[in-house]
Amino acid sequence: MTDRTSRSAPAPAPAVGRTVPGTFRIPGTRLRASRSVVLTRGSLVVAAVTLLAVGAPVAAVVHGVPVPLALLVTAVLSGTLLVAPARPRSATAVHLLALAGLGVLTAPGTVGPWPLPVTAMIGLAVLLVVLGLRTGWRTTAVAWGTSTVLTLVLVAATPCRWAEPEVWVSTLVVSSGSGLLIGAAAVLLGQRRSVGAELVAARQDAEQQAGARRAVEERARIARELHDVVAHSMSVVHMQAESAPYRVSDLPPAARAEFRTIAETSRTALREMRQLLGTLRGEDDAERAPQPGLSDLPALVASTRAAGLAVTLDVGGDGDSGDTGAAEVTGAADTVGRVTQLTVYRVVQEALGNVVRHAPGADTIVLVRVSTSAVAVTVTNAPVPLAPPPPADDGGYGLAGMRSRVAALDGTLDADPTADGGFRVAATLPRQPDGDPR
Repeated sequence: MTDRTSRSAPAPAPAVGRTVPGTFRIPGTRLRASRSVVLTRGSLVVAAVTLLAVGAPVAAVVHGVPVPLALLVTAVLSGTLLVAPARPRSATAVHLLALAGLGVLTAPGTVGPWPLPVTAMIGLAVLLVVLGLRTGWRTTAVAWGTSTVLTLVLVAATPCRWAEPEVWVSTLVVSSGSGLLIGAAAVLLGQRRSVGAELVAARQDAEQQAGARRAVEERARIARELHDVVAHSMSVVHMQAESAPYRVSDLPPAARAEFRTIAETSRTALREMRQLLGTLRGEDDAERAPQPGLSDLPALVASTRAAGLAVTLDVGGDGDSGDTGAAEVTGAADTVGRVTQLTVYRVVQEALGNVVRHAPGADTIVLVRVSTSAVAVTVTNAPVPLAPPPPADDGGYGLAGMRSRVAALDGTLDADPTADGGFRVAATLPRQPDGDPR
């Protein structure tokens, strides 16, 4: 019971930069972003460690700050640089408080810039760079303005340093001027990066929309081809089968029954074809259309018998080989998910179709067993009465389609010749797959 359906050309390999149909990924974008993150964090770590290693000795030796306090204040200033990318506002507030504390501790001294030592000005510049790159211009401007006002407040609150205006004036000019220039440059660079990221996102959205549009167009083209070729041909078969008893006189009862079966089979095929065409066109009604399940197996088996195949259907768990009626099948179907029922139906349909095509006249048994957690379906045909069995799999897509359906539900499927020369298709599926409605 092999599959000899026609082959088609292999699908083209995905283009560079594409992931799944309808999506797009800019080649190298993720790698460049990772490198940028590593470089930024590495630079911050180097700046924080350098500030701690240089700032504490400068505060202790040059400005006469006690060593424990110098280490504490400098550690806070360094730590806020590392926290600023994640929590910019909190880090800025703590950093400014630490600057105020350092200005108070260095006020009694008479050496070096004041109220902000050189290391403090460098640390403030690094903080403004981080804020300019990671936040908007408002946060950066507030941080710069607050640091400038803080410098004036420290001068106003320390009368003992008023006699040295050249010291605090030069410190104020250098710190506020350099901070303004560095902060503005960081804001411009951050805006440039933000615009670049938005352009990349817009390009990705455009590619995704183009891919989705191409997918819709392809589905519409396939629907037109199916309608023009398959649906038309099936309609002709249906009309000929329906009109044959009226066109041909003196038909025997067996021939009339045969034509009725052909007409019913063609009507079923047309109905499913219309549902498939509606799905391809994206029609909502097609998604809600009823799909075949376990309760439709008796009709499927009956139509196969009409084609001259001796088929026995056994659904349940009693293990006998007697034919199962519609009532028993409906009772078993009530406990199985709809997606599983559809997959079982398609597996049996394809297997019986292969028997009709490649093992005509062979006795066939369809077994469906429903357990507490799984559904097992087996289609076994006896050896072909008049000809040797064909090869197990000649590379067609019928068996591949069955495997794909079963694998989509995390099930298993085996298709192998039997020891006596027949063929056996066995599938095991979960009774209620995740997200499968009853």
